[in-house]
Order: sequence, then C-alpha cells, then structure tokens
Amino acid sequence: MYSDRAGITTTAGAAAAAAAAIGAGLMFFLDPKSGRRRRALLLDQLNRGQHETQEFARKFRTDAENRARGLAHRSRAALHRETADGEILAERIRAALGRLSSHPSAIEVFCTEQVAHLRGDILAAEVSALLNGVRNVRGVKDVVNQLRVHENAESIPTLQGRSLPVAIPAYEYLQDNWAPAPRVLAGILGVGLVATGGLAASRMGSRGGALTTASLGIAGTALLLRAISNRPLTRLLSRMASAEEGFLIQKSLHVYAEVDELYSAWRALENFPSFMSHIREVTKLDDRRYKWTVDGPGGVPVSWESEITADVPNELIAWRTVPGAIIQSSGVVQFEPSSVGGTRIHLRMSYRPPADMVGHAAAVMFGADPRRQIDDDLLRFKSFMESGKTTGREGEALRH
Repeated sequence: MYSDRAGITTTAGAAAAAAAAIGAGLMFFLDPKSGRRRRALLLDQLNRGQHETQEFARKFRTDAENRARGLAHRSRAALHRETADGEILAERIRAALGRLSSHPSAIEVFCTEQVAHLRGDILAAEVSALLNGVRNVRGVKDVVNQLRVHENAESIPTLQGRSLPVAIPAYEYLQDNWAPAPRVLAGILGVGLVATGGLAASRMGSRGGALTTASLGIAGTALLLRAISNRPLTRLLSRMASAEEGFLIQKSLHVYAEVDELYSAWRALENFPSFMSHIREVTKLDDRRYKWTVDGPGGVPVSWESEITADVPNELIAWRTVPGAIIQSSGVVQFEPSSVGGTRIHLRMSYRPPADMVGHAAAVMFGADPRRQIDDDLLRFKSFMESGKTTGREGEALRH
C-alpha cells in the first residue's frame, strides 16, 4: 500500500513538473513583447540543426561506404594473394618507406617470390613499425630482416643529415578527431551502456550492484559526450574547469561621439534599460552600489548587486558583483579618443553563470546567451549615442 502511494505521489509530481515546464515554454514563446523574435530564433536554430544533421548524415554515409569497400578489398586480398613482379613489389615498398623510416635512403630493398628482403641501417626505435608496415604492403607474403640496427645516429653516415618525420599510424579511437562512422558507433555504444546501467539499477539493490550501475552510467555518458562533441575528454574537462573561473568577453567598438559624452552615458547606470534590451531595471543603492534586474532564461527575472571598483572620469569604469551574488561578474570599460574622430570603447568582462556550464547551456537554449546579448547591446548603445535614438524593450523609439 505504501509503495503504491509513493508511486502515485511520484507520478503526480512528475506530471506537475512537466505541466509547469510546458506552461513556462508557452509563456516564453507566446509572450506578446518578445515572442515573435524568440519564435524566429527558435525556427532559425531548428533549420540550422536540420541542415547540420543532414550534412553529418551525408558524411556518415560516405564514410561508411568507403570503409565497407576498403574492408571488402582487404578481405579479397587476404583470400586471394596477389602475385606481383619482384621489381613492382620493391617499388611499392620503397614508396612506403618514406612514412616508415626517418632515413629511407639508407635501406635497400629487393624482392624474390613475394618475399621482401631489407638491408641497410635503421634506428632501433623504428624497426618494429617498419617491419609491420612492409608486411602490410600489398603483395608481400613475408619479410626477411637483414637490417643493421643502431640505438642512435652517431658515427653512422647513412643516418646523418636531415631526417624525415615518421608517420606513426594511430588507432582510430586514439585520434583527436573521429570520423563520422566511428562517432556514430561510439555514440550507440554510449547509449547502450547508459541504458544497461539504468536496467541494472532497477534489478540490483546491493552496494556492488549500485557501483556497477554507476560505473556503466559514467562510462556511457563519457563515451556519448566524446562522440557528440568530437573532442578529447581531457579538453572537455579543461573547458569545464575554466568555466568555474568564468567566461571571458572582450569587445571593442568605435562610436562617433566625444569621450566625456560616452563616459557620462555609461556612468549613468540607471539608464542602461534604455538601450540594453535584457535589463529590466537598475536601481542606485548608493554612490557605488547598484541593484540589477535582468531577464534570465525563460524570461524569469534575475537580480543581483554590484559595486563600482574604479572610476576615472573620461577614461575607465570598473565593477564587480558583490560576494554571494547569483551571477559572479567583473569587468572594465575604457574610453579612448580615436585619431579618426569619435571614441574607441574597449570592454573586458568575465561572468560566471549559475551552475557554471549547465547554467550557461540553459541560458543559450532559451535565448539568453550573454555574449550575443552584449554584442546587440553595444550596437544599440552606438546607435543611441550617434543618432539619439534606438529601439527599446517594447519596440518604441527612445530618444537621447
């Protein structure tokens, strides 16, 4: 009985959460003020996603077909050994030596009855790769090793001089970039591991079972992320670590207005909602502290406090959020007279969104990417200062 009640409660909670999410989504996209722009952005993102999916599918199909033909060719070659003239076979081997040895001219090759004979000088570090490479040359049945192996090139004339880089073939999944077919296979395997972990979780209740389930889930998730991003996991982890320190934004903008005019407009933070569309309100608390209220993901307002840390009239303004703020941010804006007239504005700021990478991804999904917003806001500020008007939050013309 208790189990049934718990199950009903869980189901009802999930339904309520789903209904709330659907309601929030409808409010976000049907908003009379910004809904049209948000729907247009969503449509653009869907079209772009469709195009990228079709392009990836085409690449996957081509890659898979090429691999299938290569596998079929190698299978036929393994079943029916090709008979090649000795000199032709030797030429094939000499062509392969360029990527197998740093001094290919130091190696002599001759072939008899599809057996390759190798003579000459070679470095010890290259022997194994060279022999394996020659054995894989089409038409070679066996290799006779008569090479003189040296630990280093000192006092060996044939190994002196400029050396060629040796191409060491890397296993497909050890490379930084995976081809489309291996990516799809890895993604399928990742989903399978996650699903297996979830299935195991429903059947195992012991501590060992929980450990196995967690291991499968972690391995599957890591493999799926690697396949989707097509980047090494170490690089992904380093990016996540850098996100904990914040995202850095640097922008420069030329405005045809005097320095003192631009400085005064920027220093009057209460006027920011006039040209920054995502800012709802800026309230002055004292000479250096301000409260900001902005549109967050889904149109939900987010508030925090900041303080001015440096203020040099007509030169720069620096700020940072107070400790404990939901969004950690700091930055500086500099004003520099331009030799061609007007003023050059340099903006450098960092921000750390709630939940780091997860929060940033959610913000981008709902059209609240700070990088894009700052680009748009700076253009509005430029228009505001040069022409005396721009488009505000509700679409009306604001005048300077």
